[in-house]
Formats: sequence, structure tokens, C-alpha cells
Amino acid sequence: MREWRKHPVTRKRRPRLREDSEVQRDQRAELAIVDRTTWLTVLAKLAEHAASYQASAGARGGVLHQRTNYLLSGLLRCACCGSLMQISAGTSARYYRCSANRKRGTCTNGLAVKEHGARECILAAVGDALWNPGALEHIRAHVAERLGDLSRALDAELKDGRARLARTEERIRSVAMMQIDGDRSPTLATMRRDFEAQAVAERGAIAELETRAGEPIRLPLPQELVEDRILTLDALNEAHGDVLAAREQLRRLFVGGAVTLTPEDGVYVARAELLLEAVLREKTSTPAQGGGGRCPRVVARGGFEPPTFGL
Repeated sequence: MREWRKHPVTRKRRPRLREDSEVQRDQRAELAIVDRTTWLTVLAKLAEHAASYQASAGARGGVLHQRTNYLLSGLLRCACCGSLMQISAGTSARYYRCSANRKRGTCTNGLAVKEHGARECILAAVGDALWNPGALEHIRAHVAERLGDLSRALDAELKDGRARLARTEERIRSVAMMQIDGDRSPTLATMRRDFEAQAVAERGAIAELETRAGEPIRLPLPQELVEDRILTLDALNEAHGDVLAAREQLRRLFVGGAVTLTPEDGVYVARAELLLEAVLREKTSTPAQGGGGRCPRVVARGGFEPPTFGL
């Protein structure tokens, strides 16, 4: 319990803890939400879970709360409760299990899936979805739209540059007329030199924009974009290099940044929506705008052992 007292110098109110002798306590057992036996049982269960978790982490040489090096960690969610799927050590492999089921026992989904099988199957399903004819057509349309936006932005920039140059040249003519009329002041001469230097820079910028505007714009083939992304996914599947960066690349492909796993007939069904704009982000000069443009829902069926997916 706290009380507030004014500081003798600053006169500001400061909190302090009361002495135990100043606190009155009243036990009201009838107001308890659960009975004491249930409460003590829950505390013992939580302590048992904590001890089991610490023991399993020590047995596999892990460090508690350490960042995981598994590609799909943080991306998989249990469809039953929405909790993250967490790596759990097995006798010969690593498995993903619902964290709410494994750590707290609050979810009924106790199904496990091998990490390497889940990784291979989900990446394969993403690759198949990207090669879908509808997805390829959407990518092509989006690329054409983006290039059209870039072309219109270039035209607008060129128009603004020419307008600025016209204003600068008008200022030069005004200063020159004042000098012809007899104003030989150093200030006016300096203004003219500055305006002329500005005009030179603006003409150079306009020339560069005109060169860019005259260059033919090649529309990338959707197959090229998808092939590049597939090669990236293949590299992710090798699980080499910076796993955190690879995981972030994969996360950007999914709407909501997650894949849900639903247990059905003893196997998992993985569901996610692909955000096809993510395929273009590393291939265009401006960032993709958020919004629509999703491919059909990816439904990955199978126990991930062996990896068999159906779209």
C-alpha cells in the first residue's frame, strides 16, 4: 500500500510504501473466484510446466528465450487458438507444436509436425502458387500499372522542370533589362550570375529527364519475376545464411505475415493468402503500394511427411 506525502522542499507529492503495521488486512474467503484447493493445484501445475520447460531446454543445450534459427518460427499459427507454433525437440528431429498446448495446456491441439517437412512443403506450395496462370497474369498487370505510374511521374517531373527553367530565364531577362537601363550595381550582377548558374543546372536536369523519357521501357515477364523469387525460396529452403532476414522475406509474401495450421484427420492443413506485390518489391524502383492483388488461397494438405500439397 502507498501513501502520498509532500516533499518538504519542492512541495511536490511523492509516493511511499506504508509500513506493514499501518496496513489493515481483512481475509474475505467468500469473495474468492476459485476455492483454495483449485488455486493451489493451478500454481503447482504452472510450476511443473516451468520446471519441465527449463529441463528440456537444458537437455538439448538450448538457452531460454533465445532467438530461434528455424525459418518458419514466428510464421506458423495454430488455427484452433491462434497461438504461435513453437519448436519442440524430439528424439531425432525438431517439431512444431501449438505453444498454448505445449506450455500452458489451454489448447486441445496436440498435433506435431516435423520442422523440415513443414518448411519443404510450404515453400513448395508457395512456388506452385506463384506459377499459377492467374497469379502470373496478375503480376503482369501490376507490373504494367507500376511502369505506367513511373512514366506518368517522369512526365510530370519533366513538365515541372521546364516550368522552373522558364521562370529562371524570365528572371535573367529582367535583370539584363535593368542592367541595360543603367543599373551597374554589384548586387544585380551577382543576382544575374546566380540565375544563370541555376539555369545551367536546370537545363542539365531536363536533359537527363528527356534521356530517360526517350529510353524504351521493357515490361518484365512475369516468368522472370517468379523464377527469381523461386530461386530465392530455394535458397531459403537450404536454411543457410541469415535466417532472420530470410524469414522476413518469406513473411512479406503472406497476408498478415502468417500461415495457419489446422489439424484435420491426423494431419495439418496449411492455409495462407499470398500478397503478389511482394514479388515485385525487389524488382521496381519504387515501393509497392499496399492493397489488393491477392492470388487464390493456398491450401496445403498433407502430414508434411511425406510432403504432398494440393492447391
